[in-house]
Amino acid sequence: MMSWGRAEDKAGRFLKELDPQDLHDQLDAVRDYLRDLTGSFSKIANRRFGDARGHAADRVHEAEELMKDNLAASLVVALGVGVLVGYLIRRGTE
Repeated sequence: MMSWGRAEDKAGRFLKELDPQDLHDQLDAVRDYLRDLTGSFSKIANRRFGDARGHAADRVHEAEELMKDNLAASLVVALGVGVLVGYLIRRGTE
């Protein structure tokens, strides 16, 4: 176990050897690294978001086309879902 006196001596030597300019340079390097890292992350996230938005838009367009092509079936399904939701709401309030 280290005594307090030796610990204070070590801390004092460390603080005497500490170069403020070197510390400043290291902090600048860390700041620059973090700025580059967040910039890269932002670019990747924006690209992925754009890709996801494009896929979603494609799927919505395909669904619209499918509904237009099968209008009668779409209306029957919509009517069925409406009746089912109405039944569940009515049953829940009784």
